[in-house]
Amino acid sequence: MLGLEFMRNAFIAGGCIAMAAGLVGYFVVLRNQVFTADALGHTAFTGSLGGVLAGFSLLAGAFGSCVAVALAIGTLGGRGRGRDVAIGTVFAWVLGVGVLFLTLYTTSRSAASGALGVSVLFGSILSLQPQQVVVSTAAALATCAAVAIVALVVTPAAIAQNLSARPWLGLLLSALIAVAVVWGGLVLSFYLSYPASFFITALAFTAYLASRLPRATALAVAALLLCACGLNEQPAASGSGKVQVVAAENSWGSIASQVAGDRAQVTSIIVNPATDPHDYEPTPSDARAIASAQYVIVNGAGYDAWATKLLEANPVSGRKVLTISELLGKKEGDNPHFWYSPDYVASVVERIGADLGAADGAARYRDVGLKDYRDTIDAIKQKHGGAKVGATESIFAYAAQATGIDLVTPPGYLNAISEGADPTAADKATVENQVANRLIKVLVFNSQNSTPEVQSLVGKATARGIPVVQITETMVPASATFQSWQTVQLESLLHALGD
Repeated sequence: MLGLEFMRNAFIAGGCIAMAAGLVGYFVVLRNQVFTADALGHTAFTGSLGGVLAGFSLLAGAFGSCVAVALAIGTLGGRGRGRDVAIGTVFAWVLGVGVLFLTLYTTSRSAASGALGVSVLFGSILSLQPQQVVVSTAAALATCAAVAIVALVVTPAAIAQNLSARPWLGLLLSALIAVAVVWGGLVLSFYLSYPASFFITALAFTAYLASRLPRATALAVAALLLCACGLNEQPAASGSGKVQVVAAENSWGSIASQVAGDRAQVTSIIVNPATDPHDYEPTPSDARAIASAQYVIVNGAGYDAWATKLLEANPVSGRKVLTISELLGKKEGDNPHFWYSPDYVASVVERIGADLGAADGAARYRDVGLKDYRDTIDAIKQKHGGAKVGATESIFAYAAQATGIDLVTPPGYLNAISEGADPTAADKATVENQVANRLIKVLVFNSQNSTPEVQSLVGKATARGIPVVQITETMVPASATFQSWQTVQLESLLHALGD
């Protein structure tokens, strides 16, 4: 496990952050300032987004906002009830501003960038690069409480005070327990493939319950937790002789597997249809897979930024990386749903075949594997080219272009729904008018992003007798092949258009 650079970085950064949180947390609990610490932790979220919007660094925004809000709370509140009222009032206002900042950020950038709020709140300790470790430690007091306040600031200190009433011993225990739960969580996450944040909070909660037991039992449990970070041997690498390929999304993984055939062993990270690739939180097993891969496929254009960060945090000599956006000449801010374009898919197939020495497999997949897929696209284009169609988000834009149909939904509406933002009143009025007056033949919607706005529009289309076609962002079912998944969706569209 320690042979992997990303795990070494995670242990160093996690240990330093936990140490700082444990030491500060002891005084937070001692002075009954848990609510204040929680408020300041969430304030870091608002400040970080505000800093980014203003052109400052995320770290500067976090520190500045925490200092400003702490002064505001201290000025407005006195002791007891007055202090709590001041904290609650300022806290509510700051969270409201945070929502505004997040909305402004996501609406001014593509959907691929819309996960910044999640990144600020949760981060990803597994994608830290060596030069970021010190910065992460320095930021701990301002930002680690954004979500992990109970796990790292409050709980270890509460455990320590349950175990000892002596200040210096309690302070030491608080720091050690915080480090133990973080390291223990990383170890468990490495081998059990669930998010480290879950194991960290679970270990902290278990230790707190144990600390309320009789003293001898509690000390024994604490000792076990301090030993929980015992390290095992790194899992052995595959000896199959095949090229180890890792794809961030299973749509690209399915294509790579069929092109490469028995030349490669392909592993896809995102396989659950319910998982949103934009804000996916990678597990240590994901990072380990990328670190041991010989060939990695990522979508790029900010769509799976977590995968790019894992690659940067786990440099490996000789590893080849195919970034789809770079192959296609796309950048962050462009529509990142490249797998909905048959031309882009063809380019990816050709590149994978060349990179893996499987030109024959690429040709066979293009001519045979994708035949029904291409035939269905041609049928729609020949029979319904120019037909006016509506959609709920930009995921369908490339497919509309390929099939020759006229996507009349305002681009602003498509982008807003994709980004999780509210469409403008003008765009919403246009879309609802298209439905109410049956100006579109079909409405296409992403069933994996069925917001109240989308559900309302789908209901109105159904009531007006407009056929509704479901599409998905990730493969459904997960066991499907890329071409079968896409062909089923295209055939549904063809049928809805009147074939």
